[in-house]
Amino acid sequence: MRWPCLELYDQALKNGVHFDWMTFDEGYGSKPDFLRGLSSRGQKFVGEVPCSFTGWLKPPRVVTRAYHKNGRGRGRKVPRLASGSKPARRVDEFLNDPTFRDQSWRRWRVKDGEKGPMIWEEKHALFTPKGEDGMPGEPMHLVVARNVLEVEKVKFFVSNAPPETPVQKMLLVGFSRWRVERCFEDQKSEIGLDQHEGRRYQGLKRHLILSCVSDLFLSRMREEFGGEKSGVDRVPGEYGDRGVDPVLVAGRASLGKAVGTNGCGVGADEEEKCVGAEEPHQGNAKKAASFRYQTHQGLPLHLGEDLAL
Repeated sequence: MRWPCLELYDQALKNGVHFDWMTFDEGYGSKPDFLRGLSSRGQKFVGEVPCSFTGWLKPPRVVTRAYHKNGRGRGRKVPRLASGSKPARRVDEFLNDPTFRDQSWRRWRVKDGEKGPMIWEEKHALFTPKGEDGMPGEPMHLVVARNVLEVEKVKFFVSNAPPETPVQKMLLVGFSRWRVERCFEDQKSEIGLDQHEGRRYQGLKRHLILSCVSDLFLSRMREEFGGEKSGVDRVPGEYGDRGVDPVLVAGRASLGKAVGTNGCGVGADEEEKCVGAEEPHQGNAKKAASFRYQTHQGLPLHLGEDLAL
């Protein structure tokens, strides 16, 4: 299958544009062929996938020898799963698997919104996706993230990054898509992106281009004459991106659960030595009162690295 977005990607490479990472929503992430196309081009990605995305935590055995039904006839030589192999499962079903169930949720402050810091928690494991041919694909990372205040809001990310890649870096790439969503929101509300009334595709393209150029002009003017709005704790702010990486936070509920430590790298009896200041938590004062945050600076991924969003 030909993917127009991959053709655009190939054209960008011909024009000298290269990306350290790509990220995308579950519309693209649900297509194993698209993921395989990026991997075959050597492009690292962190993409969101739907909860119906399927695969295995333990890859099944694949048989390639010829198969003769009832011991007669010409054998089929196509690869197939070995007899007795477990079927692929949906990624949301893995939460009940011991691989994920036995893990503790790790909390990350991924960005600052209009109502305060947004805290998500994650679990991570290696994962083998099911291809469109039913065969297991290349191993990937599977990151499950949920909002601590809305636990029913769960996101699933897959990535072809090297196995040693920190989860922190993959979370940064996966959640960086909010910048594009913010651009569309500003363009629709301030510039008139949603007010096109033409009937031809060429007119729509021109309208989109003018909206993007206008947004870029206003952004440059604001940056030059309005100054920058600083982020908090080097986390991406509402408008600026001076913050560069998610920050691990230790909440009161998680203290003392991780190998006899309290999330700050010390024993539970030394908890009081590393308690952070109390901060607003997504605009919910009652739930904010039940958390204490201690930020930990991890491995930074500077946004000087190119992201294709």
